[in-house]
Amino acid sequence: MVNYSIDKESDTPLYIQIRDVIQEAIRLGELNPGDKLPSVTSLAKEIGVTQATVRRALQDLSDAGQACCHVGRGTFIQNPTASETSLGEFRENRDLLSNLGTSNPSAAHNPLEYAARRLRMGVGKALRDIMSLADKPGIIHLTKGVPDPNLLPEKFLEEIISDTLADKTANLLEATDPLGRYELRAEIAQRFSAEGTPVSPEQVLITNGSIQGVTLLAQENREIGRRVLCETPCFKGITDTFASMGHWVETITRDGEGPTAELLHQLPNGNPYLLYLCPYSHNPMGTHLSEERRGVLVDWAKKTGSTIIADELFKDLSWADNNPHSLMKDLGPDQTVVVSSLSKSIMTGLRIGWIISSPQRIQQLAQLKRLNDHSCPTLIQGLALTIFKSGRFTAHTRKMAAIYQRRQETMLKALERFMPKEVSWTRPDGGFSLLLKLPRGYSSVALFLFAIDKGVAFLPGPLFDIDQRFVNCCRISYAWSDEAEIKEGIELLASAVEDFIRRPPGDSGLSGLGSYQ
Repeated sequence: MVNYSIDKESDTPLYIQIRDVIQEAIRLGELNPGDKLPSVTSLAKEIGVTQATVRRALQDLSDAGQACCHVGRGTFIQNPTASETSLGEFRENRDLLSNLGTSNPSAAHNPLEYAARRLRMGVGKALRDIMSLADKPGIIHLTKGVPDPNLLPEKFLEEIISDTLADKTANLLEATDPLGRYELRAEIAQRFSAEGTPVSPEQVLITNGSIQGVTLLAQENREIGRRVLCETPCFKGITDTFASMGHWVETITRDGEGPTAELLHQLPNGNPYLLYLCPYSHNPMGTHLSEERRGVLVDWAKKTGSTIIADELFKDLSWADNNPHSLMKDLGPDQTVVVSSLSKSIMTGLRIGWIISSPQRIQQLAQLKRLNDHSCPTLIQGLALTIFKSGRFTAHTRKMAAIYQRRQETMLKALERFMPKEVSWTRPDGGFSLLLKLPRGYSSVALFLFAIDKGVAFLPGPLFDIDQRFVNCCRISYAWSDEAEIKEGIELLASAVEDFIRRPPGDSGLSGLGSYQ
């Protein structure tokens, strides 16, 4: 008889304790290959934990080859050296593949879904590899979606380091709590609250950039088991992060106003979703989430019980008259997670970000962060606090937003002047880039090869979608190019487009190249 008792006061996560108990029972011979474990429901009741916690423990055992979940029959101990798969198991895997996106954690480890996820990620990697073709002298790069460090004030870094070290109360020699330094969390909470959505320092978690925040949320969701939904196009690092954590990522097409309302209402009912979107100065479109689409999203989230991850990375680089209020104001912290960082507004090398959500979720994520890296570097947190407290953040972001707006206006004027009439583009509310759209049937991947011969580079649309769609779209950025270079780059790109669309459109195929030759 296996004793499944655990210590709920221990710092060791509950699912790890359950996994270890079962592994010890296997080692002692209390459980042998072929033995059936109690059902998830009965185990959860016996131990006094949630079913999601038990599933997470069984998932780890499955990863180690020590257990196998048979849909409809239960979980069985197996010999980890066994490698043969029965016809019945193959059929179960086939059925699971036909149901990609299920919230059942065991489904994420079936080999067919794994292969499908690797295919989605692999095609995108191959497309990224061709970007190196533009790494040659003389190319105008309308590709970079990060701030130009040359636009920082002279001796900016030296001064904030000096000011931070001069603060005798900084306590920079010791690691902080996994939540992050309290003074920094209080500063971020105060700034967020000043925009009309009150939050406390207990609702803030400091992270190593916003991508770590998304990674922690992907880890947390492996236990909760919500279906993952991302707007598309979007920064592919987000979808790749969820996919690498074993999630099947479903996507919903976005237009200039936000996720398409009709597609939201067509989503299957049932389990709640975890939806990622970029409501401010969307990457790659540059547009804000519209008020009308915001209302649709909020109603949908309330109806389905879904949680929205709002990526506010570009919020402070907006030049719109008034930024829309945060989705957290409409949905509350239980159904909203805000992620952001200083990577786009100040510098990429600072690697400081944050998550804002409910105190309960923040505590859960802090436990995961403790297991990952314990806490963010104290010195980096001190530098971020100095940037905020000194007024440098507000002054610099206002200056940069004005610079980016002028560059965007130069780009729009050049597009109007030089680009063929068959081409359209978005009009950003902020950020670094816009999305240009070719006529249907023309591939931005093939155009990229034409364009670098002309002397200009951009990012093809498939790089912003895990399924490599948006083949006829391009992201064009103005973050690193001055106004003269932008005008020249657009003129060269327009020439490439004009030559390119003289040939008839065709089927671009999986690679996006189609009949390039």
